[in-house]
Amino acid sequence: MKRALRFGPAVGLFIALFSVPALAQSGGQPGEFMDYGAGARGLGMGGAFFAVADDASASYWNPAALTLLHRKEFSMMQATLFDQTTLNFFTFAYPTTDKGTWAVSMTQLKSVGFEKVSITADPSGADIVDIKHLGTFDSSERALAFSWGREVSDQLSFGFMAKDITRQLDTSADSFKALDVTMLQKFSSTYRMALGVQNVFSMVSGDTEDKLPLTLKFGQALSLFKGSLLFGLDFIKPQSASTQWRFGGEYWLMYWAALRFGVMGSPAIQEADLGVGIKYKSLSFDISQGMHALGSTTRFSVSMRLGQSNKAKHDSEVRAIIRQALEYFKAGYFTRAMDRLRAAMDADPGNAEIRRMVTRLQAAMDYEPNATGSEEVPSLIRRGIIAYVDGRDLRSSVNILRQAFNKSPNDDRLLSLLNMVEKEAGVSELTRKPEGPQMFTYIDQRTYDARQAIYEGKYDQAMKRAQDILEVEPNNETALEIMGSAFYLMDQKDKAKVIWQKVLEIDPNNAMVKNFLKQVQ
Repeated sequence: MKRALRFGPAVGLFIALFSVPALAQSGGQPGEFMDYGAGARGLGMGGAFFAVADDASASYWNPAALTLLHRKEFSMMQATLFDQTTLNFFTFAYPTTDKGTWAVSMTQLKSVGFEKVSITADPSGADIVDIKHLGTFDSSERALAFSWGREVSDQLSFGFMAKDITRQLDTSADSFKALDVTMLQKFSSTYRMALGVQNVFSMVSGDTEDKLPLTLKFGQALSLFKGSLLFGLDFIKPQSASTQWRFGGEYWLMYWAALRFGVMGSPAIQEADLGVGIKYKSLSFDISQGMHALGSTTRFSVSMRLGQSNKAKHDSEVRAIIRQALEYFKAGYFTRAMDRLRAAMDADPGNAEIRRMVTRLQAAMDYEPNATGSEEVPSLIRRGIIAYVDGRDLRSSVNILRQAFNKSPNDDRLLSLLNMVEKEAGVSELTRKPEGPQMFTYIDQRTYDARQAIYEGKYDQAMKRAQDILEVEPNNETALEIMGSAFYLMDQKDKAKVIWQKVLEIDPNNAMVKNFLKQVQ
């Protein structure tokens, strides 16, 4: 009879390799080679790269982190594990200006030269009658993946990786299709956190009953000393296996040279790693050494960044859209300006400044959709809304809109807009519609209120209402006269004298103020 195979010594090395640390960590689950790591930089940090990943290898580690790339980038790695056993990784990442960053990658584990034999035994099975050597066979596992990440705000991004995994051992073959989902949160310029689920959806076909394990991942990255020192800490929990942890660091001695270290555990330390990296212009060269119970493994990778910085190009495009919006602003076409600002927000969803401008413009448009024309009132409304949307000096917006309301005191929509801006600017006393004669304007009403306050002995209130007038009309003589009188009645004669002298600068023939000044000499 014929008995099944006896493999050569290479098989023993192959099995041992993924028993320490990989199978020890995950129980020998299918697709385990995809948990080994990609890129000598990340592996030099002990594989603690889930939240750190800011290069093209993010297509493997964390698709959400692809948003950290600003230029097209190609990267490749070769890891020599044992004799005739290698792990190769290739990836190309392409950032776009408004559609996120996508990447394609291939990860392949291959071992060659396994001996294939056929054994013939006697009927009792006690003795071997014949051994035939049938040559050699290979074992390979390969994953082709498409990754994509996009920001949803200036701090949060999401990513997805669709992968097709194939395995072949001699004539036996199977395949898996799976989807990973990840998230990256940037809490500050120095700290970020990542969450992910691997194989959240999977399908299997071929000569197997294996299933890809659902795997949860959590990572943190801490950057210190303006990025020259970087730490990563990851936790990985495969389904039906123990929790793994990885910790590593990177220190840039100079802007072009880095040292790296890391450890992997499950939970005891399974592997220690060391690595170095060198940058030269658009090229990066990295090498790392992993040391474990079976010896050591060497990984080497090279990366190349291509083209113009996508961030610079993107920022230029966004600025061009905002310039178009500002041109519409200046002409009073707020609806068209809003369309341009929304386009800028779509192009840069994480830009808080654009989002703020859109929110304020929409609030203003609820009262004044457009303000075109060269007449004085629409010109003032236009200037007031622009100052409001700009947001740097809300008091200026209040004063300009008050000038407009003074010219058009019966415009209820303008008054509502003015009151909204006054509230946001923290104005304690909102402008109201004139209550006096039909021809009263805003200035008339404030003048009337200021005089009434003087008569009632409320001098501080009189001064405040006079100041409201002066913010709209800085050279209003009546307001200055009232303010001077309020100071005088509060026994602050020096201040009253200064105010009244300003009145005479405006109108040297003001006889009433001249008489006032004689009283304070």
